[in-house]
Parts: sequence; structure tokens; C-alpha cells
Amino acid sequence: MRIAVGGLLHETNTFSVVPTTLADFTRGSAEGTEIIQKFKGTKSAIGGYLDAARDFNFEIVPTFYSHTQPAGLVTGEAIKALTTQLVSGIRAAKQGGLDGILLDLHGAMVTEIDDDGESYILRAIRQVVGPDLPIIVELDLHGNITPQMVRLATVCVAYDEYPHVDTYERGYESGLLMTQIVRGGAKPTAAIINVPLLAGIQREYTYAEPMLSFKHLAHDIENERGVLNVSYLPGFCFSDIPHTSFSIIVTTDNNPQQAQNAARQLADYLWQHRADFVAKPLPVDEAVQQAMQAEAGPIILADIGDNPGGGTPADGTVLLEALLRLGAKNAVVVPLNDPETVQTAVKAGVGATINLKLGGKTDGFHGAPLDVTAKVVNLTDGKFVNTGPMGTGVEFDIGPTAVLELQGQHGGTVQVITSTYRTQPRDLAMLRSQGIEPTAQHIIVVKSSVHYRAAFTPIAARIIEVDTPGLSSPNLDRLKFHNLKRPIYPLDPDMTWTPDH
Repeated sequence: MRIAVGGLLHETNTFSVVPTTLADFTRGSAEGTEIIQKFKGTKSAIGGYLDAARDFNFEIVPTFYSHTQPAGLVTGEAIKALTTQLVSGIRAAKQGGLDGILLDLHGAMVTEIDDDGESYILRAIRQVVGPDLPIIVELDLHGNITPQMVRLATVCVAYDEYPHVDTYERGYESGLLMTQIVRGGAKPTAAIINVPLLAGIQREYTYAEPMLSFKHLAHDIENERGVLNVSYLPGFCFSDIPHTSFSIIVTTDNNPQQAQNAARQLADYLWQHRADFVAKPLPVDEAVQQAMQAEAGPIILADIGDNPGGGTPADGTVLLEALLRLGAKNAVVVPLNDPETVQTAVKAGVGATINLKLGGKTDGFHGAPLDVTAKVVNLTDGKFVNTGPMGTGVEFDIGPTAVLELQGQHGGTVQVITSTYRTQPRDLAMLRSQGIEPTAQHIIVVKSSVHYRAAFTPIAARIIEVDTPGLSSPNLDRLKFHNLKRPIYPLDPDMTWTPDH
């Protein structure tokens, strides 16, 4: 049994003014055996494929893999070139005989030439391998999924958890499903229901309500005889495209009616609880004051409006300005993306004092640049390996990085981890690699919506979600949607809908 493995991932925030180019994918690309070297032994989707191949005794044929950080539309040049490279690898694998494909996609890729990026990729693959070869697609929980994509894939397996601590487990599950199809004769039949709900990202956290009970119901259904997989995707609400929604996909073994009934049951439960998916973060000054007044830390302030994992620039200054103005002490911001500032700090050297316009350089949504005087505390290459529960063992690179110390009002001090590349803080190693011990901080500002919770919850005295402005704010009425299919909740709060609608 020979199974091709590959991947092409991007989460697209269509409100971002920063296009995603072919060059942006360069650092995240691997081809052929490089894929195995990159992901072997890691808690990643590809790592799960590799271990499933070992345990179920099938051969992996690595093709092409590429990903980059969320941002604006993927250019036509990029999607064409990357898809061509992936398809070329699959075509070469097919020459030696191919029994299936395990494919790591995201589900929320929007391109200049097709707003359903995943279907674009799958159509190109189907032209090479035909309509019948099993293709199992692993998807991010934030995918905006179309019925067309479900038809093009044989099985869709989405992450169950947010933070995405189960990418490895879903990859391993995909490998098991492949053996059941190829060797066991399973005949997947899928049903998808798109629920017209824009779920607030923070309310998609799967270890608390409203997602927790919904997840348990989905798992109960998945354990029923004849059900191969239940996937639920709250979607990515920052993509202004017609099919943005909360998707439910149920795959059964040759029983389409069972799949439809189960999907309908989940959709009905979800719709009855739709009001619970509206996030309500605290205003900026109130959040900072509560953190300062706390007797013990660390207090985690989540800068949810400027989450680079949601396609923002990560150079927002609103929360940093409040920390300085209100006199916060023993506080750290992680990370603020400002390559220009990093270069200035590197030239000045550790121990130097420099005058800067810090942050706010990308757009007008996340705050203006701050005129600050900063001391350069540390300089690093920005490389570290995740040690926490999400992506364990995966190497990250935020580029040359400077730790700056800023003096605020009333004797306050704030350290800012200033990076060259954008990424959200998903692991404590991001701080420790910069010489900062997170457990010794009173306030930690994380530019992240939910992923930070996997690593930071165990050390946090309290977590506060802050209502910062930006392109990942859950206050969706601040965004101007033009292409979204309406009506949709909560933008249209009085709408009615049923799963049979």
C-alpha cells in the first residue's frame, strides 16, 4: 500500500491589505524526503501520517508541502505555482503505483483566482489521479468548507480541538481511515451542513462552553456504529466570501442517510445555542487596570484584535500604549512584529538606548506608531523549538529578534519581544528563548486569540480577553462585509433558520 503525502496551507484574512505572495511560502516549504526529515517525531499532522504508516505498515511517498502565516489574499501566481509543484509530486508518485493520498490543507485559503482555495487544489489533483483514488484531507478547525470540497475529497478530518493540540492525532486517524478504505473496503459517504453562524473566535475554545458540550455530542455520534468521522468547523469569520460559515461534516460507511441525519442533529443543537458564540471582551483600560491590581501573576492579557494567527500584522500598539500610560510594572508584550526596529536594535547592540517609532507601520487598524525610548536588553536569532502541548518538537523561527525595555508612567516597565517575522505566541519557549521567564512576569500580553491557552493556561493566575481594535476583533460589526452570504447570525440577529433550510 503506497500513500502519497503532501500539504498546502494558508488561512486568509480577506480584510488584510498585505497580499500573500509566493515568496512568503519559501520558509515553510519542503519537498520529497525533506518532509519526512522536517516532521518525523513531531506532534504535527505529517508526524501523525508518518507514525500511522509505521504502525499500519504502509509506504509513505512524500511529495510537496508548504505553508505560511495567515495574511491577505494568496496571489494568483502563488496558488498556481504551489499547486503545480504539489501536483507534480503526486504525478511522480503515481508512476510507482498509488493507493491513496493523505493531504494536509487548511480550509480557509482564499486566492485571487478562486475564493475556495482548497477546491482549486483538489480539482487539480483529481485531474491527475482520477475521481476514485482515496484522498483524505486533514483540515484546520477554522476552515470555511464548501460542499464541492467535500465531494472532491474522500474523507475530511478536521481538528477536534482549539487550541489545535490534536493535529498529530487527526493525522494518525487519517492514516487509520486510509487503511480501512484501501484494505478494509470501507465506502465513505459524507454529508455537509453549512450553518449560517459567524462564531466569535474566542467562543470556539473547545475546553469550555459553548464548544465543550457540542464537542461531546459530536464524539458521541462519532462512536455510533457505521460512522467513520464527525468533523465540525466553526470557520474563519475574517474571510469575506460567500461560504464563510460553521460547517458540520459527517462521514459514514456507505450510509448517506445516517450521515445526513447525524449532521442535521448537530446543526440543530448548534443553532439552538447560537447566541453563546458571541464574544464579549473587556475594554483596553479596564483590562490593564484589573491586571495591575491583581495580587499575583502572571495575568495574561490576550490582544485578540491583533492576532497574527488570524492574519493581522502583529504590530498593534493600543494595548502597549495603555500599559505604558497606566504605569504597568513587570509586564512583557509577545511578540510585536517590527523588522525595522529590530534592525535598529541590532545595529545599536545590547545595552544601547535607542529612540524609536515602534509598531503601527502596516495599516491604520491596529494603532499608530509609538514614539519611545528603549533599552536593548537582548538580541537573538529568533529560533526555538516548541516544548508545550501544541506542535511539540516543531521548530519555529521568528527571525532576528530584539527584547526592548520601555519606561512607562509612574515607574512602570514593559519589555517588548520585537520580531522580524509574524507568528502568535503558542509556546512558552518563545519567551524563554529570549531570556524571559514567563512565570516571573506579572503581566504577559499575548497577540493571540486562543492558541496561547494551550501553554499559558497552566501558568496563568488569570486570563483576560481584551477588546483591542484590529482585523481579528470578534466585534464583527466593525468590519464591512460585501461578499458574505446573508442573512447570517449575529450580523442578522432576527433571522430564522433550520437544518433543512
